[in-house]
Amino acid sequence: MNFERYAGMASAIGLVLILLIITWLGLWGPAGHQLTWSDVGEIVKVLGSTATGGAAITGAIIAWRGLEKWRAETIGKKKYELATTVLADFYETNEIIRASRNPFILAQEMGKIDGVDEEISGNASFAPERRLLEHQEFFAQFRSRKYEFTAHFGKAAAAPFDDIWKIRLEINFAVDSMLRHKEIRNSRRPDDIELWQSWHKVAFRNSDESKDLLIPKLEKIIADIEAICRLAIERQLEQK
Repeated sequence: MNFERYAGMASAIGLVLILLIITWLGLWGPAGHQLTWSDVGEIVKVLGSTATGGAAITGAIIAWRGLEKWRAETIGKKKYELATTVLADFYETNEIIRASRNPFILAQEMGKIDGVDEEISGNASFAPERRLLEHQEFFAQFRSRKYEFTAHFGKAAAAPFDDIWKIRLEINFAVDSMLRHKEIRNSRRPDDIELWQSWHKVAFRNSDESKDLLIPKLEKIIADIEAICRLAIERQLEQK
């Protein structure tokens, strides 16, 4: 049964009940005379108009609530889809960074690269950056999603985007430093050895990951973005 038929039937039933009550009570009018059937008819007309207006208002309220529910569901679905995509992107970024810092370098990873000096591309210290450059298109898409994510979840919630990008830049800086100061690698001076190791620990992953410099930072970033995204994902799943 649609709303119009329901409202019409409710109005009709209400009018009949009012008519029966007036007749049964034998109500008196303001002039001191008992109401006639003509008077009752006029009252019924007024009450009918009131009932019709009430039904219209009720319909408008129901429509508004339906619109609000649809809007909330649409926004919730959008946040769910965005949260799922962003969380997957963070997982992939984490794996890309982890793989780029592999301390074992293959011979083909020291070959020529278009636009890169051979002295640089052939240097083992360039390996982490070479690996990261293979994912430039993905990183561009990843960075662009930060703004849409900020619009839906707020500026503070988007902080992990900048945090994980800072790690990517740390690797770039470490690689660049080793390439620019490659003479330090063979130095026996304690200060030079310490400086080289500080760069190397950032650029390359420790074979014992429990002692790695960047892994704890990455784990915290992933935990932060999970706390935000999983909340939106779980809320949407609860509504299904």
